[in-house]
Amino acid sequence: MNKSKEAKTNFSFKKLWRLTNPSKGKLSVSLVFALANTGASLVIPLLIKELMDTINSGLSKQMIAVLIGLFIIQMITSALSLYLLAQVGQGVVEKLRTTIWDKLVKLPVSFYDRNRSGEMVSRITNDTTIVMNLLSTEMIEFVKNILSISISIVILFTLDIPMTLILLAVIPVMFLLVMPLARKIHKISREQQDKMSKLTAFLAQMLSEIRLIKVSSSERKEIEEGKSSFHSLFLFGIRRAKIEAIITPIISTVMTSVMIAIVGFGAYRVSQEFISAGELVAFVLYLFQIMVPVGSLTRFITSFQQTKGASERIFAILDEEEESFHHGEQVKRIGDLTFQRVAFKYEEKLVLKNISFSARKGEVTALVGPSGAGKSTVFSLLERFYAPSSGQILLEGKDSQVINLREWRQLFSYVQQDSPILAGTIRENLTYGLERTISDAEIIEATKQANAHEFIINFDDGYDTMLGERGVNLSGGQRQRIAIARALLRNPQFLLLDEATASLDSESEKLVQESLERVMKGRTSLVIAHRLSTVISADQIVVIEDGEVTGNGTHEELLSTHTFYRRLVQQQFQTES
Repeated sequence: MNKSKEAKTNFSFKKLWRLTNPSKGKLSVSLVFALANTGASLVIPLLIKELMDTINSGLSKQMIAVLIGLFIIQMITSALSLYLLAQVGQGVVEKLRTTIWDKLVKLPVSFYDRNRSGEMVSRITNDTTIVMNLLSTEMIEFVKNILSISISIVILFTLDIPMTLILLAVIPVMFLLVMPLARKIHKISREQQDKMSKLTAFLAQMLSEIRLIKVSSSERKEIEEGKSSFHSLFLFGIRRAKIEAIITPIISTVMTSVMIAIVGFGAYRVSQEFISAGELVAFVLYLFQIMVPVGSLTRFITSFQQTKGASERIFAILDEEEESFHHGEQVKRIGDLTFQRVAFKYEEKLVLKNISFSARKGEVTALVGPSGAGKSTVFSLLERFYAPSSGQILLEGKDSQVINLREWRQLFSYVQQDSPILAGTIRENLTYGLERTISDAEIIEATKQANAHEFIINFDDGYDTMLGERGVNLSGGQRQRIAIARALLRNPQFLLLDEATASLDSESEKLVQESLERVMKGRTSLVIAHRLSTVISADQIVVIEDGEVTGNGTHEELLSTHTFYRRLVQQQFQTES
């Protein structure tokens, strides 16, 4: 995430509550069970006190029965409360993950230029779990602990005021010692979670590019990179463990000291007959009702600090501006596509400079030029992955920016140099993104036009053949032909072909080229290609050099008037010969 954005995102519990909207009914019922559990635990010491004070008169079976009943109530209410909290927690994490996923899918491509996808995966998996723990279990425990401490202190005052005052004097001291350390844990936890996000991104990238690692013989290098990341996380874990190692003995020492002081002072007061032995036992039991929740409160503080870091990162994503699919005008007429003095700046670099040309309806426009000239950026602007820095892209005279984004993108099919294939069946890949039901006849017709039907039916499962991640069990030519068939099924008005036959062998290129010619027939097509055979028959060729249009015309026209194009043709002929 860019730092400026992250710096502006602050934690807000109210905002987090509104975002997750936990089930108030289940939380309320769970709270009732938790309070009943706390009530039972608070009554038990008083009953034990009565038993001890009246033990000389014999054990009361009725009181013992009440005690057993209270223990049973404790078990049942605890089980029911925990189950309901688990339901609330799972609901919270589901809603939070759904909200973040919805946001991530709607964010513009520019967001993913700045952020690694693996880090976003960590937001959905790790950060949401941290938030879930606070908003379900930890929060109810916090209320329960506060109630237990408050009522216990009131009862302790009725049992013995001097011993209660000794106890109360210690609690603020404990918090004064713990709070500065908790703030340090927040800082370390945030840094640790950021490191974990980066590690997730690193692992996802490396495992997805395992073939590159193998062919580059870079196993040793990546192992060392992994070791470095793991060690960095280890160091953060050690820093956090140091602070927790300080907090735990502080709490333990304070609790033990208080226990010794109370028992010793209590024994003295029993000997002086200020209180009874039963009251001392009840006081010690109530002491546990206070000290255990106080220990839990310190853990709650640590958990709260972790949640602050996690929720700040979640809010940073949710505060990003997403693409809008609900506004804009409908497309009324399909005609010429015109670039009118279009400039585009990526970060601080001017990539396109006053580009102007028209792709006429039903014709093929080829874009040629050296690598890095800005040809693929033209396609990115056409798909509205980015908005022009200046100038306009017009469809039949209407600015593309005022047309509904979803409707605009449905006008285009984009066949890339290495077309993406998703893990799933061939059929799922062919129909990906289509909202209407596609019949088998339509699929077969499209694949036949794309020269893909024959190789698909040769698989044992035909169209239901499972493809691996990125289509690893297909050749480059097969992937391209599936992409072309997918484009056909979309029935686009405009076809964008970005080096669609590059890096294919001659046989695959011939098959792909044949299918492309069928697909382009009657459609407005824009083609990026280095190979002369792909562009020589285009209705119009636009030459782009260093982000500027330096030539525009047919093959014959440019051959006689454009120096760079003529040199490009000569190089192609030399290479082919």
